[in-house]
Amino acid sequence: MPLSSLDACITLLCTVLTALLYKRRSSSAGQKGPSHDQDVFQRPQGYLLHNQVTHARLLPKDSAHAFTYPTLAFLISLDALERRRLDLAGGWVFGYGRLWGRITGLRSDPYLTQEFGSIRGKLEGLLIRSGFEAGRFQDAWMFTMPSFMGYEGINPLTVYFCYDSEGAFWLTVLEIHNTFGESHVHILELGRDEDESPSLGYDHQWTFPRRFHVSPFNDRSGFYTISIKSPSHSPMASTNIPDAPPRPSVRVHQYTTSESDPTKPGVLKLTALLRPTHSTRLTTLSLLLALVKAPFALLLTLPRILYVAWILHYVKRLDVYLRPDPLPSTDEWDTSDSRKPQNVPVSLGLKWLDEGALERFARLRIQTFLRRRTEELGVRVTLVSANPQDPNPSFAPSTTKPEKELIIWYTSSKFFTVLFLCPSAAHSLLLGCDTEKIFRVSSRDVFLNVFSTSSVSNQSSILQHLRSRHLPKSLNFPVPAVHFLDEPRSWRTTLSSAAVISANQLLDWVEKSIFGLVKARVVEGQEPWTMWDRAEARWKSDFGASMAGSGM
Repeated sequence: MPLSSLDACITLLCTVLTALLYKRRSSSAGQKGPSHDQDVFQRPQGYLLHNQVTHARLLPKDSAHAFTYPTLAFLISLDALERRRLDLAGGWVFGYGRLWGRITGLRSDPYLTQEFGSIRGKLEGLLIRSGFEAGRFQDAWMFTMPSFMGYEGINPLTVYFCYDSEGAFWLTVLEIHNTFGESHVHILELGRDEDESPSLGYDHQWTFPRRFHVSPFNDRSGFYTISIKSPSHSPMASTNIPDAPPRPSVRVHQYTTSESDPTKPGVLKLTALLRPTHSTRLTTLSLLLALVKAPFALLLTLPRILYVAWILHYVKRLDVYLRPDPLPSTDEWDTSDSRKPQNVPVSLGLKWLDEGALERFARLRIQTFLRRRTEELGVRVTLVSANPQDPNPSFAPSTTKPEKELIIWYTSSKFFTVLFLCPSAAHSLLLGCDTEKIFRVSSRDVFLNVFSTSSVSNQSSILQHLRSRHLPKSLNFPVPAVHFLDEPRSWRTTLSSAAVISANQLLDWVEKSIFGLVKARVVEGQEPWTMWDRAEARWKSDFGASMAGSGM
């Protein structure tokens, strides 16, 4: 159906529903006295916000760009939402809990963690795990965009204005989503790590280092200054009707890192402002009227993002920063890592990219190998993921006490494909640990011992030929005849491994070809198809050719 026809159909549908609702309410008003709707005399727990979103890029100066667009969002009591007090027209115009069978809706799955449960339950659990007092949370205003006609678009920013059991504004949780399906939260508590004085027109302000990759046109360095204008009142039900509906706003300033002091912000680089221009009580009539006026308001977020990305890349000539793995968000991560900033608001990654089929194949093969290998060597091996939703399996001999221990901290499932695709453990350390920073180990010697081959064959296998075909010729690391994951050898193992190795190499070629076809430009030194060139340069500069013979 052409876009204009679909636009007309949705507009007609919303217009008819609005007219029917208005007629019904008008007739009801003449038949019922003042007590027909007690909710009218209570503080509303849901609002419809018409917003203005403004973005401005200031650096580099040759690529300066600014744009403004309208959005439609809800400001709703989390408690009222999940008690279904905000369902409209029996949940058909708006409802909580499912995606289909309604015009607009909200459900728990896209928000916060990947755990099963309500939004409130996940939010409370997140606060408790982050060190906040259990039982203090009472309710929150949730500032977000709903789904529309079954379409659940990207919510770049969802804000939770949280209130404690005394009804006082307590903290703000910013949930940020990028277009890759990853998400991150910043938990900003009033009176804790706040700036001394907020900017004019705002109630609270925090400045802290960036830790999440949002835009392909920025790296992850620099600082945020977040300014908050809080809601005018709490979401808790009350007989006191506010003088005006709430119109909270959020302003984000992104700074470079100071050249003289890397712990402080430098020059202002980007600004973003989310500001309501109009706020009205969320009712069936107000929502339908808003959809009549702008039937595609809830569908345009991703198209706008893609359009601006096209302008920045092809018109403003900004190169693309490839997506890095999210930073660790688990207490079990390497305690020697000093990169985590201190005395700043809580900042946590929540959602990682889903594990791909090839990554899963490599992970299962490695876990099977470790169950056998730890029995042979009498060593304990623990895998610690940066993703808090992943398990951290430990492998150890079943009958004896482990003599040594190896801990591997990894940022994503790419760790498993690196181990599977590299022709030796030494190659894996060079590429995945030293160069690309995909994993780190507690002991290089134990790692090389665990992931060494026990084969005594001198004839290189076809799988090793496949793994080595793209290695730089000057990188003269010894390549064992048989890979440690190819044992014990069988035709099934050989065929499946060959298929996975070939599929990975084909996908690498396809990725490079697509970038070339669309003339997309990657920031120099980040091209995924040049990772072995980077590894070779790292080896030459840090280790030297003399270390090649030792397998390090």
